[in-house]
Amino acid sequence: MSNKKHKEMDRQREGSESEEEQNSGSEKESDVDSEGKYTGDQELQADFEGRNPEDYDFYGIKQLLRQLFLKSNVDLAGLAEIIISQNYVGSVVKQCLDDPADDDDDDDVDDGVFGVTTVINITKRKKDPTIQQVTALLNQLAEDNADNETKALIKKILSDDFNHVGFVINERILNIPAAISVPLFSSLQSELEKAIKKNMPYKFQYLIWICKIYNTGEAAADTLYANEEEKALVEEALASFEVDVSEQVDNSQWDFEGGALLPGRKVLIFEGKKFNHLVRLIKEEVEGGA
Repeated sequence: MSNKKHKEMDRQREGSESEEEQNSGSEKESDVDSEGKYTGDQELQADFEGRNPEDYDFYGIKQLLRQLFLKSNVDLAGLAEIIISQNYVGSVVKQCLDDPADDDDDDDVDDGVFGVTTVINITKRKKDPTIQQVTALLNQLAEDNADNETKALIKKILSDDFNHVGFVINERILNIPAAISVPLFSSLQSELEKAIKKNMPYKFQYLIWICKIYNTGEAAADTLYANEEEKALVEEALASFEVDVSEQVDNSQWDFEGGALLPGRKVLIFEGKKFNHLVRLIKEEVEGGA
């Protein structure tokens, strides 16, 4: 699907979205908040699976990216385009359909995208305007929040043309269980290995990963992770820093056992060679918490 068609589709969606927001009876809008958290009181049961991103997943992917980037100056439509263009690496989470024939219906553009897991080579794509926005954001976040050593590291690896950096995206609707991350990352691991064997640019010297977090106090133990499996990765990071995003969300804090949940982001930088180890840690974290 062309960029022009996506942008036209997006304008149509934005218009219908505004109308939906005014309709208090809309189940989609009333049951999910701006952070993707299910707020209704109905217990939902469904089976999910990972699939390669397709054109009709564009709007759903863009909505998930908004959870991560909030009001940052990043072209989310452009980033969704990139994810779809490299659909041989990465997956979207979709609901399993009882009738396989329903899978051929492309009328619903967002088509129930509940998650997306992938990695983008931001070194190889550094001339792409969208990726330039991502790298500018990472540099600015480090400048405003990281220590001097981490600032220097971020600046170095993002300006290096030879040591490739992978930008990991691991987003899903908040109420999708962490268990889904195991097959998603196992699949990503296999896809990266196949791509590398074909001499495609997916061998990374560094990985950058942004986690959605909620702080309840001063100590690290008081930090909650929107994606629970990511907590196990922190100690493996080469460097990290936190960002307060309270001013970028509609509800900047929520009650939590007498305290408050303050939304933030934790930026992690890993050595690329640790990716397989990170996948093992995710599996151990999920199975250990089951």
